[in-house]
Amino acid sequence: MRRFLIAAAALASAPAAAADLAWMSGCWQQTQDDRWTEECWTVPRAGQLMGSGRAGDASGVRSFEFMRIAPGEDGVPVFWGAPGGSPAVPFRQVGTGAREVVFENPAHDFPTRVRYWRDGETLNAEISGREGTKPMSWRFVRM
Repeated sequence: MRRFLIAAAALASAPAAAADLAWMSGCWQQTQDDRWTEECWTVPRAGQLMGSGRAGDASGVRSFEFMRIAPGEDGVPVFWGAPGGSPAVPFRQVGTGAREVVFENPAHDFPTRVRYWRDGETLNAEISGREGTKPMSWRFVRM
């Protein structure tokens, strides 16, 4: 129990700066049968990370997204996601750890939560609805 409380306290610590999220940098992929998903994140520079993602199968690209992590007006990092060329939606950072970051936007329909974390050489991503409902996750390896 004590270990859980220490981990929870670390995750709720002060907001990360872009430099603290350097562990996300690089190009990542997940493949399963003929389906694939890719995400590429720039190295932190000038207080932000830029990202892009696409997913598809043997017949071509099925979806894409442009992403950005940058400080909000109060300095707390915000994840901006723009899937399929739609207007970017903000998700404010609500937790961080040594190799984990969590963003939320309770007013958004779906997802309301975006989470990234590193497990060794693997980059994991998860989106979910309110209270963790309808989770979707990806386990990426470096390209």
